[in-house]
Amino acid sequence: MKKFLILPLILAFFTLPTFANPGFEFGIGTGYVFYGDSSTKERNRILGDTNQSILCLDAAILFPMNDFLIFSLGNDAVFDFRWKGSNHIYLADYSFLAGFRAYPNLGGLFFSIDYALGRRTDFIELDDYDEKLSTKWGNGFKFVFGYDFSYHLNSYGPLLAASLKSMPRGGSRDNIICVSLKLTRHK
Repeated sequence: MKKFLILPLILAFFTLPTFANPGFEFGIGTGYVFYGDSSTKERNRILGDTNQSILCLDAAILFPMNDFLIFSLGNDAVFDFRWKGSNHIYLADYSFLAGFRAYPNLGGLFFSIDYALGRRTDFIELDDYDEKLSTKWGNGFKFVFGYDFSYHLNSYGPLLAASLKSMPRGGSRDNIICVSLKLTRHK
């Protein structure tokens, strides 16, 4: 029993400095969503040729584990706005993220993998149809590849990233591609 009490204390001793000096980042971008649900595809088809705008937002707190590995906690949201006249379909995907970012010692080049807990809410207003639908919470993954221009600096700097998030939605899966420009600060 004492071994089980000592192990968390040892882990806490070695990880507390990591959480004492976090950095942060936030970003904005655009992308494309591949919807897996047939009813979502059908509603988008019914709306027809539309105006469309996709906005990707994200923010994270960065906890450096060592020079090459960062633990991150954050969230992201992807808004797919489609409208034609007074008819519209607004699809909002939002997730909480936790994961690791690795820098393979190639300048600011990095890749990361995050566990995502999220859902999607659809706001639909067509001629004779008005509804708000929300999916159940799902567990997915987000993969990111990018370049951090301020990685070895102790200041603010830009970060350019591309991501793929795969989120299950019951019997289907949404795949979301985003390209983002972020402002980051490492401590």
